[in-house]
Amino acid sequence: MRKAFTLLEVLIAVAIVGMAFGAFLVLSGRIVETTDVLLKTTLSTLAANNAVNEILYMRKSYNNREVNVLNYSITVNQDFEDLMGFRVLKVEAGTPETGKLVEIYEVR
Repeated sequence: MRKAFTLLEVLIAVAIVGMAFGAFLVLSGRIVETTDVLLKTTLSTLAANNAVNEILYMRKSYNNREVNVLNYSITVNQDFEDLMGFRVLKVEAGTPETGKLVEIYEVR
């Protein structure tokens, strides 16, 4: 009659738990990275929308302008183009680490 686990059974159980914990750590790290990129994309979108409104209604210029939103540095660029009689405003925004994250177009 057995009353205890053998050493082999314990080693296999520890290995399975260790692999599961390692997978959990890898997935947790990826979740943190994804959340960081999503936060920067959201803040870049906010900065780009504000830039579009300020360019169109307040006649401001946003060529390589640094904007701080919630302690994140966002770089905003603007570009005008005439296309078939319409004036197209393109605003790009992103962080220095990730580069361009957002492009917004406004046609008038």
